[in-house]
Amino acid sequence: MASPQPAPQSRYQEEAGTFLSTMGEMAPQIQLDYSVESLQRLDQFISEHFDSNSAKDVGETLLLRIGSYVGEVIIRHLGGHWNEQGQPEVNEVGPIDVIYPLDKAQKRFENGKEDSLAWYYHSIAKQAYEAELTQHPNAQASAGEGILGLFKGFFKK
Repeated sequence: MASPQPAPQSRYQEEAGTFLSTMGEMAPQIQLDYSVESLQRLDQFISEHFDSNSAKDVGETLLLRIGSYVGEVIIRHLGGHWNEQGQPEVNEVGPIDVIYPLDKAQKRFENGKEDSLAWYYHSIAKQAYEAELTQHPNAQASAGEGILGLFKGFFKK
């Protein structure tokens, strides 16, 4: 019996990997590693190197790669997957049907720190946690799997 083929990488996974490699060469001090903390470092890098005037000139490729990186961090820590039809969205992050990390990257450059990438991650985590609590009110007392297990005791209602 032939072994199953691994799922093909999405375009967005590839873009995130390219961004990670490029930034590793150009700005290794940021230490991008798909960790939640790396989003804070990325936010700081954007703040230091782009002001509101230059943010208007950020190319689509950079926005695509940053948004893809943010999406990959979310997928790796909260679950979900890139849209199977190739849309620029992440589906099924816990009980959240769809999120748009590429749009968030664009807003980060347009609006500055108020649209923090790290804050976006934490708001998605909180929404997923609260939605799962609403869907499974008795789950808080259980051992906790998925989103609830990750955030048990982290967020208070």
